[in-house]
Amino acid sequence: MNRDTKDPFAVSKDGKFGLALSGGGFRASLFHIGVLARLAELDLLRQLQVLSTVSGGSIIGAMYYLKLKQLLEHSRSDGLIPSSPNAYIILVKELETEFLKGVQTNLRMRALLNPIKNAKMLISDDYSRSDRMSELYHKTFYKPVWNSKQETFFDWLQDVLCIKDGRADIFLKDLKINPPNTEAGFDVREYNKTADYKIPILAINATILNSGEHWLFTASSVGVFSPYNEDIHPSHTLYPEIRFDDPKLTPKQKAKLNILTLSDAVAASACVPALFAPLAIHDLYPLTNGKEVVVELVDGGVFDNQGLTTLLDDEKCTHIICSDAAGQLQYIHAPESNASKVMMRSNELLMERIRSLTIAAHFNKTQDTDIRFWHLRDKFQGTPFFPSFSLPVEYSDEKTDGEIYLLSAIRTDLDAFNDIEAHALMYDGYCLCDRFTNQSAGLNSAPNGNWSFLNIIPTINQPPVDGQPKKLIHHLCVSSNLFFKAFLLMENKGKILGAILGIIILAILWTGIYQLLNLYKDTISAAISAPALIATAIIGSLVIGLLMSNLPRPVQKWVDRIADGIRAIRSGNFLGLIYPVAIIGAVGSVIAYFHLTMMNKKYLELGRIDSKKHN
Repeated sequence: MNRDTKDPFAVSKDGKFGLALSGGGFRASLFHIGVLARLAELDLLRQLQVLSTVSGGSIIGAMYYLKLKQLLEHSRSDGLIPSSPNAYIILVKELETEFLKGVQTNLRMRALLNPIKNAKMLISDDYSRSDRMSELYHKTFYKPVWNSKQETFFDWLQDVLCIKDGRADIFLKDLKINPPNTEAGFDVREYNKTADYKIPILAINATILNSGEHWLFTASSVGVFSPYNEDIHPSHTLYPEIRFDDPKLTPKQKAKLNILTLSDAVAASACVPALFAPLAIHDLYPLTNGKEVVVELVDGGVFDNQGLTTLLDDEKCTHIICSDAAGQLQYIHAPESNASKVMMRSNELLMERIRSLTIAAHFNKTQDTDIRFWHLRDKFQGTPFFPSFSLPVEYSDEKTDGEIYLLSAIRTDLDAFNDIEAHALMYDGYCLCDRFTNQSAGLNSAPNGNWSFLNIIPTINQPPVDGQPKKLIHHLCVSSNLFFKAFLLMENKGKILGAILGIIILAILWTGIYQLLNLYKDTISAAISAPALIATAIIGSLVIGLLMSNLPRPVQKWVDRIADGIRAIRSGNFLGLIYPVAIIGAVGSVIAYFHLTMMNKKYLELGRIDSKKHN
């Protein structure tokens, strides 16, 4: 169907409303907040029955679900219940404020702040960057909602020393929403048929590397999800859905399901391949020969970055809204021709092709489904009260107004987003949601000031000054960069400061290398110059690595075992491993501390927006 239909979006009495929040890092999370804000105003959130989330959509979707659980269970400390005036608006307003506050602490750099955990990530097979991000998602976004008790010194010490406190976790099995006057284990789908305030099923999407299939985490089950009418569409997967209440579960399966957490599910859904190690889950699928299958999970966007599969194929929703903040292929007027750039560009083309085919296939299934779909690069009609972003949508630079394109090019990272970036994304999601749900008349009246992101409106309206680009354009041009954003915003002054900082860092590194060489100078033959020694070490390492990589598999296996035994037995070698790991962990911690206390703070300051409500 035409996604730009002129009919208003309305859920029929016997309809099933599903909302898909796409992947795209914190860029997507912030964009989706604006979408949730407008849906709350339109009184559509109370009708939501399935919430399908991917990657960045999972990060924000899980936090919204926790707040909704408190609302529907009447367990909020302020006494707010679903029938209270503007209950869902209040909920999303809290989400807007609290989530941005968490984002601006910069999770990417905080992941490196603890030297003990840095070392643990380097040497442990059971603790990866994905596990570390799971901890940070929990501590930053979910724990404050689940348990508002302030962190004590003992809690902090446990975290620093890597002492796991399972009592603080939020387990998947505990996520079911039980409103007053309902019994445990009730059928949520039957309940939603007559309830005024629906209970959404939270479906967190990931991809299982073992088979390349679509993996789901819910409060009732995990695995390659089968439609609830499996008698009609039986599943043939090797990794079928495992329900928490299945009486046939083995003790190992029960034990594993009991410790799966919400933050683990989110970390798996947001586990970008190559940047994060796959999230591994043991003990779910035992084999008859006594061995086990280790489930390796990565980003849900590898299979379906929009989350539509769950809503259409699994849950058979009749009314669907898809908020898509995922990446789209960017136009390049003069593509680079070196091998690495061509390879990266070719991969982007392949991913764009898969995305287009996936969306087209889903839309072909929606003849009887009201589906509304929009992307960051869509545009909306501006009004005197709600100005639109400038065109074109295909490209932009500091001389060409192209704010829509620049928004779609913002990094999909997990670092800090300043007010200008975050509020622009929320505002865009809010206005696009309004356009595609066809309630545009609501944007012809002055905003009520409830949403902090409306403070971006004066910045959107601000004209260029003295031939310089608009402030918004200038900030968004920098927003696509992963590093050095604060220096780039400061322009020439930033370049000078960056050069000075670079010189200081190089001086520190050179001093460290010099001291290291001086420390071992007695063991290095005077006949071998330092450059020759370094060249010999590099060439020798490459030769040894090449030889080792070509060993027959059985021989390689025994060589690895012998090496492991030597490291365990010979204390000298073991200590030799500890020292560099400890040093690397400490250096990472120092760099993270410097960035958080200076560069992150400066970047947020440069993009600060007046906190006063928009009038």
